Amino acid sequence: MKKKTNKSILSILAISILVISAVIISLSAYISIKFADQGIEEMLFYLVSGTEGASNDVFISAVFTSLLPFLIIFCIIFMPIMKIKKRKNIIEVKIKNKEFFFNILPNNFIYKFRLLYAFFILFISLITCYQMLGVNNYIKSLTEYSTFIEDNYINGNDISMTFPKEKRNLVLLYLESMENSMIANENGGGWNYTVIPELEKLAKENVNFSNSDKIGGALPITGTTWTVGGLVGTTSGLPLKIPVNGNEYTSSTNFLSGAYTLGDILNKEGYNLKAMFGSNANFGGRTNFYKRHGNYDIFDLNTAIKEGKMKESEKVWWGFDDSHLFEWAKEEITSLANSDKPFSISLLTANTHFTDGYLESGAEKIYDTQYENVFAYSSKQVDDFVKWLQQQNFYSNTTLVVIGDHHSMQPDDYYTQRTYGGYSRTIYNTFINSAVDPVSSKNRIFTSLDMFPTILASMGVEIEGDRLGLGTNLFSDRKTLVEELGLNYVNKELGKNSEFYNHKILQDDYFDLMRKAKAQENQ
Repeated sequence: MKKKTNKSILSILAISILVISAVIISLSAYISIKFADQGIEEMLFYLVSGTEGASNDVFISAVFTSLLPFLIIFCIIFMPIMKIKKRKNIIEVKIKNKEFFFNILPNNFIYKFRLLYAFFILFISLITCYQMLGVNNYIKSLTEYSTFIEDNYINGNDISMTFPKEKRNLVLLYLESMENSMIANENGGGWNYTVIPELEKLAKENVNFSNSDKIGGALPITGTTWTVGGLVGTTSGLPLKIPVNGNEYTSSTNFLSGAYTLGDILNKEGYNLKAMFGSNANFGGRTNFYKRHGNYDIFDLNTAIKEGKMKESEKVWWGFDDSHLFEWAKEEITSLANSDKPFSISLLTANTHFTDGYLESGAEKIYDTQYENVFAYSSKQVDDFVKWLQQQNFYSNTTLVVIGDHHSMQPDDYYTQRTYGGYSRTIYNTFINSAVDPVSSKNRIFTSLDMFPTILASMGVEIEGDRLGLGTNLFSDRKTLVEELGLNYVNKELGKNSEFYNHKILQDDYFDLMRKAKAQENQ
C-alpha cells in the first residue's frame, strides 16, 4: 500500500512539473508573438511595480489565446509517461531469431523515471523561455556597464531656464499607441489610405517634427517603448530602467528620485498640475511618478467613481472610455483656467490600447478591422477636443502638445501586411499654438527623450544649451544625440548598466543620506 502511495505521489509531482513546463512554453510563445517589440525590462518593470488596474480583458485574452497551445504542448510532453494498463507493442524487431519489442509512446522506461523526465522537460521549457523572451540579452546588459548617461545627461538644476513673463498653460495629450502608420503613405504614413484624417490634418497644419520631409515622428528608444516608459521619457529625457529588485525605486517617495522632470520644473514655477487617466493611475506606478515629480492632482477611474461620475459596475475596458475622458477633461480644464495660476494638464487616452482596442458604441465601423475603426474614432475625438480648446478664452496663452506614448503593441504582422516595404514606424506628434517656430522640423532623427526640452520650448521657455536630460530641443538647430551618434549606438549604450543612473537617478544621493540618517536614528 505504501509503495503504491509513493508511486502516486511520484506521478502527481511529475504531472505538476509538466503542467508548469507547458505553461512556461505557451506563455513564452504568447509574449514573444504579442509583445514582439517589447523587451524583458518592461515585463520586469510591471512585475516590480505591480499590475494593479490592468484591464481584465488583457488577462482574459492571454489565457484564451494560450489555452489551446498549452493543451497541445501538455499532451505532447505528457504522452511519454501516460499510464496505460494494457500497452500495445508498436515495433517488433527480430535479431538472430530473437524477438525484441519496443513501446514508443507511452514508454515503460520513461515512465519508470518519470520524475527525472519531468525535470528534464522543465529545464527545456526554461531554456525556451530564456531564448524567446531575450533573457540572455537582458542578463548580458546587466553585466556590461556604460558611462553614456553620465557623459550626456543634463540636469535641469544645473542650467538656466527662462519662462516668458506671462507663463503659458500646457495641455499635454498622450494618445495611447498612436503612431503615424495609419496616415496615408503619400503624406508620410504607411497605409494606402488614411485612417486618421483629423490627426493627419492637425500634423500638416501645425508643427510636426518628422524623420522625413512629410509627416513623421520619433523613433523608439530603449526604456521608453511602453506607457510608463513613454511618460517618463517624454517628461524627464531619461529611459526607464528599473533593476529586478527595484520595487523600492517605484514607491511614491523614490520613483526616479534623482530625476528633474517637467513636473518638477512646472511645480517650481507655480503651476497648477493635473493628470487624468481613463484607468487606475496606480497601474505601472503612474501615481507614484506624478506625485513624486510635481505633486500632480490625479483624476482616474477611482476618482470618477468616488465623485459619483460613474459606478463601479459601469467600468469598461481599462476603466472608462475616451469620450468620458475628454468630457471630464473639459470640466477640469475649465476649473483650472479659472485660477489665477498657470496650469498644466496631462491626459492619457486608452481606447487604442492593444489588442484590437476598445470600440465605443458611437463609433462608425468604416474599416475591415476593429483596430482601424478604433483609431479612426480616436482621431475624431481628438479633433473635437482641439476645436473645443481653441474656442476657450484662455486658448491664446495655451500650448497643446499631442503625442503618442509609444508604438502600437498590436502584433507586428498587422502592420507588415498593411504598410509598404521599408516603412519606418514612428510615434505621432504635433505642437499646436506653440510659442515659437522651429528652425527646421523635417528630416530630424529623434526619440521620445527629445520631447522633454521640446515641450518646454513650445511654451516659450528658453533653455540654456537647448538640452535637458538626454533630450534636445527640436525647435533649435542643435543636433539630437541620435543624430550625432547614431540610433543603434545610443540604443546599445542605454541598454547597458549605468552606475550613474543607479546611484544618481534611481536613488539620489540626498535620499541615500536621508535613509542612512533615519536608519541610524532607529538603531
